[in-house]
Amino acid sequence: MKLLLKKYLIKYEDIKDEITVDVRTKEQYSENNVFKYNIPIMTKEEHDFLHRHLFWAEVIVIYGMIKNIKEITKDLIRVSHNKTKALIIGCSKGRLRSPTMWAYAKLIGINAKVLENGILGIKKY
Repeated sequence: MKLLLKKYLIKYEDIKDEITVDVRTKEQYSENNVFKYNIPIMTKEEHDFLHRHLFWAEVIVIYGMIKNIKEITKDLIRVSHNKTKALIIGCSKGRLRSPTMWAYAKLIGINAKVLENGILGIKKY
């Protein structure tokens, strides 16, 4: 993502009035909810499965997205105020889940960026 789409990355300190969306599991969000909204791509069980089968990680992320696509679409449109507000999408490290959600948001017409280095990379100010 960093090499090909640098213009679609944003550092935490550069976020202004964009709406922030955390795509980690509900459990991860409840432990560290830095972003305003949580629209998880996958469940905790799917996330645990992903970590046991890293070779298939992107396939597992896409499966979680497709399985929940109606709810994800509805939530993205709602939090973006019917596609009128820009979104900043973050996951743990910014490598799989947030780029996948970003691509889908762009596909359905929502202006979005990915949090560079993910939520775990946020430095406390």
